[in-house]
Amino acid sequence: METQVMPRMAEMRVERRRNQVLRERFNAAETLLRPLLGTPESQNGAAFFRAMNRLHTAYPDLTPSEIEALVAAVVRSFQSRSGG
Repeated sequence: METQVMPRMAEMRVERRRNQVLRERFNAAETLLRPLLGTPESQNGAAFFRAMNRLHTAYPDLTPSEIEALVAAVVRSFQSRSGG
């Protein structure tokens, strides 16, 4: 008995992630916020407020919730890279 192997078709990947605008601005936001939030000691309430204010100035078209999400993502990035 002979087995036929069907050629595998390349699957089209559908983009399931949301907030593409935030994804596009993440690297720039990370660079912009590194002086404020780059070290674990500097991650406090006042620094978070200044970070949100700085992002709002740089990106006035983002909503407050988008700015908060972007700051949170940048902080998670810094924390995961520092091991803490």
